[in-house]
Amino acid sequence: MSDRVPNRISSSGFSRRSVALAALLCSTPAAQAAPGWDIVGLKLGMTEQQALAAIKAHSPNAQVTTNSLKFTFHDGAKQQETPSFTSGLIVRVPQTGQDGETIQVEFSAPPTGQRVISLRRTLSSYANPPALERMIDSVAQKYGKPNTQSKYGIGQITTQLGWAEANRKPCGKLDKGLLLPPVSQTPDSLRWYDLQQKNGLAPANASECSGVLQVKLTTKAGGSSVVTMEFQMTDPGYGVPAMQATKQWLADLEAEARKVRLDSGKAPKL
Repeated sequence: MSDRVPNRISSSGFSRRSVALAALLCSTPAAQAAPGWDIVGLKLGMTEQQALAAIKAHSPNAQVTTNSLKFTFHDGAKQQETPSFTSGLIVRVPQTGQDGETIQVEFSAPPTGQRVISLRRTLSSYANPPALERMIDSVAQKYGKPNTQSKYGIGQITTQLGWAEANRKPCGKLDKGLLLPPVSQTPDSLRWYDLQQKNGLAPANASECSGVLQVKLTTKAGGSSVVTMEFQMTDPGYGVPAMQATKQWLADLEAEARKVRLDSGKAPKL
């Protein structure tokens, strides 16, 4: 379970958890390097400090909201909590009129080093929308020729472009364009990876999964001007092993908490 309220714990509790965390850090396999793509300077694999610096460089006046998260586990008698950590950033870039720009940044959870595992930038451009052909050329110049390209929608048509890393295999089906692998702080998204692995669409070692870049360009109904754009990246090569480590970390914390509770219980006089 998880909660987005900050939390404080005693120093003795933190010491026990630090031991478990250190053991996990030693046993967690190293993930491959993050993809080299960027979205306005933001890259997968960045630390929180690096991401904030990139946001400031993109828009010094951007409004940044920091999201925090903590996990809960049960010691057999009551709920206990981990320290809170930064789970993501919500960025709003000042625009005029109907135009808008938001950026969402998601970080991996402890115990592995926290890195950017997911990025999403959404733009609306109604005042002076660019032509679809121009936008396709622009993203191809920046990211290279896409691996997949598809269209869907009625009225407003969305052109979806997808890129995968040349040296790694995407995890998931490719028949309808590159699937954006879900990654998050909570281990719940592991169900998606387990299903892909069961269907033979993902390797046993999740760090071998390719990062995916996806661009969605939606045109005005009946026209060819792009009024909304969405740029997304996820890195399952780091995100999935991080979720696996988090799942094991929480299981170890719960086992240790149950042991401590049982050892410290005072038996009544018989």
